[in-house]
Amino acid sequence: MYNPVFKKIEYYLYSYEFIDMHIEDLRLDLSDFDYNQNYGKYIKNKSSSLEDQVIKNINLERRILKIKKWQKLITFVLKKYKQTNLLYYHFINLKYFRKESPLKIQEKLNLSIYEQKDIQAEILQYIFFVAIKNQILREVNY
Repeated sequence: MYNPVFKKIEYYLYSYEFIDMHIEDLRLDLSDFDYNQNYGKYIKNKSSSLEDQVIKNINLERRILKIKKWQKLITFVLKKYKQTNLLYYHFINLKYFRKESPLKIQEKLNLSIYEQKDIQAEILQYIFFVAIKNQILREVNY
């Protein structure tokens, strides 16, 4: 459960509801680029400011693509659990979206803290394997 990849998965679960806003912020960073101003600086200073900005934009586009892949994966998992395992679906909703405490989850879903940890581990492992299958993560030997 202490695998750093699980922390990454949890990060995307906790921030799932805000992914669209995050992507929009990154897109705004892309659109704020003023070609004429940077091109003028490039010619005057003979520096690589234009090249730096192009590299920055490529990196932003890669980040947006990566975030969209995670969003799509989590959406897939949510749909699957909603159809096949409502308990896991409600657990994800309470723990990661509503950020309820384990005691509140225990009250609402009638799950002990140990059962919650087991469910959490199963969900994270499932997402981990789906992410590897979809080449969002590469298999890593620990």
